[in-house]
Amino acid sequence: METERLIFRPMVDTDKYDFHEIFSCAGVGAFIKPMTIDQVEKYFEKRKLKPLNPFSFAVVLKENSKMIGTIGLKTKDPKVGVLSYVFNDKYWNQGYCSESIKFILDHAKDWGFDKIIADCEITNEKSQHLLEKFNFNFIKKESDGFINHNTNEPTEFCFYSLEIV
Repeated sequence: METERLIFRPMVDTDKYDFHEIFSCAGVGAFIKPMTIDQVEKYFEKRKLKPLNPFSFAVVLKENSKMIGTIGLKTKDPKVGVLSYVFNDKYWNQGYCSESIKFILDHAKDWGFDKIIADCEITNEKSQHLLEKFNFNFIKKESDGFINHNTNEPTEFCFYSLEIV
């Protein structure tokens, strides 16, 4: 599946170096704990042992076949998907994440979803803005049990919801 600039496909073993690059860049590291190459190798080995999520995609540039991110929906219940995405910070502010979220929203109903929920750390203003741009409704802020991986201090998350029509 594809859009004007992107290809959406399952992640494959050859993506592990781009995956490592994504999870070791500074922008992502502000919100998600960085992964060493050994951790990435173990992650890819574990993926081989469990069924693949049919709604989870590597986001690949058409122009050079580089994986620049991942996006997908995890099934919370048969009709509710949990949106997650992460992009290499070298490709931020170029519309790739917006293009990817639009791709997911354009297909969610066909995949059987009636509702999508998402969350992000309260300091991740770019993700909050993206979710609001696509008309996700703010539900709540919650701090119970969330720890910032950089500071080991409690943090808050923002939760959003979108009804698929």
